[in-house]
Amino acid sequence: MFKFFRVTIIFYFFALTIAGPISADEIKFEASLDKKTAAIGETAQLGLTFYGTQSVPAPDIGNIDGCDVRYLGPSTMTTIINGSVSSSITHMYRVQPLRLGKFQFGPFTFKYEGSAYKSNAAFLTVDEERQKEGLSAKAAAVGPAAGGKEEEESILDSLDIRDKLFLTLKIDKPRAYVNELIPVTIKLYVNRLNVSDIQLPDLGQEGFSKAQFEEPKQYRERMGGELHDVLEFRTTIFGTRPGDYKLGPAKLKCNIAVRKRVRNISALSDDFMNEQGGRSPYFDDFFTRYERYPVELKSEETRLILSPLPAEGKPIDFSGAIGDYQFIFQAGPKKAKVGDPVTLTMEINGTGNFNTVIIPKLENVEGFRIYEPQAKTEPNRKVFRQVLIPETDLVFQTPKAIFTYFDPDKKEYKTITQGPISIQVEKVAEAPPQVIGAAPAAVPSAPMGIASVEEEKEAQGDILYIKESLGRIQSADYEIYKSPFVLVIVIIPLLALLAVYAVYARRERFIRDTKYAHRSAAFKNMRREFFQLKHCLKANDAKSFYEALFHTLQNYLGGMFYIPVSGLTFDTIEPVLRYKNIDIAVINKIKNIFDLCDRAKFALSNVDALRMKDDMRELEEIIRDLERKKALR
Repeated sequence: MFKFFRVTIIFYFFALTIAGPISADEIKFEASLDKKTAAIGETAQLGLTFYGTQSVPAPDIGNIDGCDVRYLGPSTMTTIINGSVSSSITHMYRVQPLRLGKFQFGPFTFKYEGSAYKSNAAFLTVDEERQKEGLSAKAAAVGPAAGGKEEEESILDSLDIRDKLFLTLKIDKPRAYVNELIPVTIKLYVNRLNVSDIQLPDLGQEGFSKAQFEEPKQYRERMGGELHDVLEFRTTIFGTRPGDYKLGPAKLKCNIAVRKRVRNISALSDDFMNEQGGRSPYFDDFFTRYERYPVELKSEETRLILSPLPAEGKPIDFSGAIGDYQFIFQAGPKKAKVGDPVTLTMEINGTGNFNTVIIPKLENVEGFRIYEPQAKTEPNRKVFRQVLIPETDLVFQTPKAIFTYFDPDKKEYKTITQGPISIQVEKVAEAPPQVIGAAPAAVPSAPMGIASVEEEKEAQGDILYIKESLGRIQSADYEIYKSPFVLVIVIIPLLALLAVYAVYARRERFIRDTKYAHRSAAFKNMRREFFQLKHCLKANDAKSFYEALFHTLQNYLGGMFYIPVSGLTFDTIEPVLRYKNIDIAVINKIKNIFDLCDRAKFALSNVDALRMKDDMRELEEIIRDLERKKALR
């Protein structure tokens, strides 16, 4: 037993030793740039390298004045030399200068697991000479059309892309009613350009529903004598207030890849690669690279007139449904007892704005107890289930259902009446009364003195005499291994060993799996930040509440998907969410939270405590859905 304890204690201290964190002295932090000079709009790569570990997350370097900085991702390296193992991780950033000058990156200070690290400084120079060289190379890459422009113009200004890359917006109905669905088509036209990272269009319009675009359709179309590649995005929207509107412009973000020649190759090409007095096309392709430039395209505006619904002929029970619908009415079971449920299924299908469709009105509900209905919305279909409890056997049919809607094509109100449906309700059978406590019939006993000799002997054998001393009392099935003392001695060390192993495995996973560590930390920090949200809600401080709501969502998404928190917006997180196959409903909720936080900065007076509570509940639903998605992977 002592030997077992000794082995356990040795293993315990050994596990703690190998699971300990890397000391700060073993980790080195270094910053570097892949070039020292650049032109305006030209990109460079900034690398932040940590030697001696591969678990350090991406540092938040903040904003660099005069530069556009975007995080690209991590790169890890492991080297084995003469049995000595070394590891490192490099976080790469894309740096794009926007003006002339000398830019300093660092020294950066970064804290991780209680230790502070400091890097060196790296410098990037953007001067006039380098800018002239860059503009000359850009002019050569895009052809003679850019030769007459000023040197300070960017490469995008030197490209005439108005006929090669543009966006159009079209609506099928220039006139519509309030809450009527309006089909919208947005097309992206591309003519012989390298376009990538195309995002979904944005059609934000006050007074209209949020546009939810489907997956785009791709085809080719000839326009103006030129053949264009087309991406067609379709959606439907509806307006909530009558008026004369200018819809748009639609906006779309993408990247354009611009061809660029590598410098200082003219001498080499002249000596070895001339073909009939010209440079080899294979040589040009080899020494040519492409740089991507972000572009935001905008369409033209289009006019839309929204009219209110006509008051003439409007039914009293009209609830606002707009479209062209059919109404299916069913009931079951048709034979029941008093107190048993009868379910009414009311299905509305067709085309229209199902956001305006509510449960049909029930009439003649006397004799029924009615419960809260359930609704389920599907494409071009909405189903309501209403549970009724008959309270008497005197009801012979269900209530009738009435559904009223407005048909915008025929410009008239329509009413569909279904039911009633005959049912049979029976009384509940009464149970027979039960007799409690009845005594069994007495069995006659034999007369005294008639018992046999054998019965008398059996009676004498049943007599047990009283013992004067109890002696040692012990269970007949007693076994020593069932003693609580033995169980304590054996099981507690085993549990301690398992606990040590669990702690070691968790620490090891935190060190090896950086993404798991970030996700765990994100969830832990989120729970702490929710306390601040509840405090702001209790104080009815809308400004502080929406700032805390924004930072809570931002920090959680950054940790969950291993992305730097600084500058994280819906535009930066949406491609990651789609790549991770996050449900579109969750993505829309995340976009809604970001939009709410932006609008709350300018319209705090319209926000009450009830609205803030609903927004916090929606954030909880987002986190619950993402955590469930994480658990299923």
